[in-house]
Amino acid sequence: MALTLIILFLMLAVVLRAAIQRFRTGDFGLRAAPLNAPLIEILPGTLFVLSFASALVLITLGELSHVTPITRFSNTIEWLFFALGVTGMVITVVSQHQMRDSWRIGVDQTEITKLKTNGLYARSRNPIYFGILLFWIGLCGTFLHPLLWLCAMICWCCIELIVRQIEEPYLLRTHGDQFKTYTSNTNRYFLFSRRGQ
Repeated sequence: MALTLIILFLMLAVVLRAAIQRFRTGDFGLRAAPLNAPLIEILPGTLFVLSFASALVLITLGELSHVTPITRFSNTIEWLFFALGVTGMVITVVSQHQMRDSWRIGVDQTEITKLKTNGLYARSRNPIYFGILLFWIGLCGTFLHPLLWLCAMICWCCIELIVRQIEEPYLLRTHGDQFKTYTSNTNRYFLFSRRGQ
């Protein structure tokens, strides 16, 4: 169940999305920080990718019986976690679609893209990351192993750094007062929570 979930996520939210971006714009939309960039721009993105890669390896080893979960929930609860993971995946993919040509993985500090404030972005400044959070909770509930939980925590810490130290300063420089107004009226992650957070 967990292996199906993570493979579906990577195929839909990364491979297919990059392919669609390439078809639409001639560009895969993937932005890696240059080697001479500050460590704060390199490290979070690198660890973000490694958290997903490590989770895939761990779950695959579990499927091959080389790694054993500490326990298992009942089938009903596992299916509920699976459904939560799928919900997160759907939110992520829909959010990516709503970004259209502005979608990127990573930030090119010299690039200017449109500020998206409609659709799910009217309720959350980062609905993709909100979807990823739900996905990780669902994934961790379908494969109960401390190393997977560690991958999830590392991924979320990276998201926090990426959002607060890279993306938001970039958007503020690029869009100025428009972004300030947007942040004061729209939640940072959650679709329903205190505004501006």
